[in-house]
Amino acid sequence: MNEAHTDITAIDPLTLLTEFGLARQEAAVYLSLLSEGPMNGYEVTKVVGISRSNAYTALASLVDKGAAWTLEGSPTRYTPVPAREFTDNRLSRLASSRERLIACLPEKRELTGGYVTIKGEAQILDRLRHLILEAEERLYLSLDSRLLEAFRAELSSVAASGKRLVVIASRAYLERAALAESLPGAEFHGTEDEPTAIRAIADSRFVLSGETPSGPNASCLFSDERNLVELFKSALKNEITLADLAARKELP
Repeated sequence: MNEAHTDITAIDPLTLLTEFGLARQEAAVYLSLLSEGPMNGYEVTKVVGISRSNAYTALASLVDKGAAWTLEGSPTRYTPVPAREFTDNRLSRLASSRERLIACLPEKRELTGGYVTIKGEAQILDRLRHLILEAEERLYLSLDSRLLEAFRAELSSVAASGKRLVVIASRAYLERAALAESLPGAEFHGTEDEPTAIRAIADSRFVLSGETPSGPNASCLFSDERNLVELFKSALKNEITLADLAARKELP
């Protein structure tokens, strides 16, 4: 995430590699192979600063997980599988496992007027992403520029599908980001200040609301409770009206 994205998720290759199934020590060894080139266990011990037994254990695990290959010769040396190839292979296997898992799990029951508290920045952003992508007919969003930049690809998908997309954001960002060009057909309403909260409504059925998330202690409310959805729809309509009135006042 550029101006928005980098603030949401710090770029830490060691941590990111753990999301692809590597333990932290394995990730550290993999990074050393990428930077130093092929090495044997003794060389990994010196470069990474771990015991020889841990080095050989990590190397063997990297081979098992598809992150390293062994080179012919004695002593055995290890070379990293290119990062794009390794991650692509992991994603492909995960996608296959995902389909098999979903097929054998019981169906999730729909919310019936319930309220769900979602805690943690990453979890909130995951829920917002799915809310955007799963909208069937219409989507109303009031977000700050950081989040709009973070979800540009998802919003482009909504706009391209012909679904109604209404975005409330700061006028300064809308002018700078040229969203109208990248999201054809979407409606934009500019506010003087950056929105300080997430407000999202999908298909007049689901609402996600809370302060713009920052850190593990962030929380948002997610609900399909009809009265709450209607309340937020009215609030967004009022915000749109005020934004449009302010914009007209600024016209010469």
